[in-house]
Amino acid sequence: MEWVLLRVAVAPASADPLADFLLAEGAPAVVRETDATAEGRVMVEAHVPAGTHAHVAAALSGYLARTGGAVVESAPLADVDWEAVFRRHHHPVLVGRRLAVAPPWDVPDAGGREVIVIEPGQAFGTGQHATTRMCLEEIESAVTAGGVASALDVGTGSGLLAAALVRLGVSRVVAVDVDPEVLPRARANLDRNGAGEVRLVCGRADACRRRFDLVVANLLADALVQDAPALSAVTAERGRLVVSGLLDTQVERVTAAYPAWRTLAVRAEDRWRTLTLTRAA
Repeated sequence: MEWVLLRVAVAPASADPLADFLLAEGAPAVVRETDATAEGRVMVEAHVPAGTHAHVAAALSGYLARTGGAVVESAPLADVDWEAVFRRHHHPVLVGRRLAVAPPWDVPDAGGREVIVIEPGQAFGTGQHATTRMCLEEIESAVTAGGVASALDVGTGSGLLAAALVRLGVSRVVAVDVDPEVLPRARANLDRNGAGEVRLVCGRADACRRRFDLVVANLLADALVQDAPALSAVTAERGRLVVSGLLDTQVERVTAAYPAWRTLAVRAEDRWRTLTLTRAA
């Protein structure tokens, strides 16, 4: 199959939204890298089959016209080494003071950090996305503050957050996800990282019948609003609820769904936000 490479240099804050847009438009692979030829810019590359190139290129042009404009480069690719493309996109990430996330082919000597090895796949959660990194930072902060004997990871995906909870010393961890197909991948990642004791459940937060000292939900804004009663119910009276996966423009709508809670902390990276909530009383 013949392929076409689409390349566009954008501001760092625009790289993730653009990549998400290209994937939604049907680009099978998108790579983001710092552009050495344009200081302060990120090069976003999309690899698309020649047969769908015209559709994706037109959609990309329309998107860029609405978001400030940028020059799109296009070049034919006779063949694509997808393994090389895949590995270029996944690299070790240092998070907070105590954590590192790495793919199996590039595990670093992280100087005493807890290195969590995640096999990238279809499940979300490799440490490459801002929302995952901010959740890891909040998990570390909460555990360091003390009083976290139990935790719930809602929308576990790859199992990364659940593995981090165990590696940081939380003794009882439950992880849930609505997609049954991700659970075997999560189990494999948990076992690889010495977190085999994590209980995996297929379902939403309301599948749990107990309360947890720390609840982490890295979802989308609509899900955070819809599941607000269930997330509140599974958080202990003096516990912390970490919600992530929302944009800056969605913070007000999400917090409005939690009227009995106050915001304890806000983390921001580009347009993404992660909130730590505690009961107002």
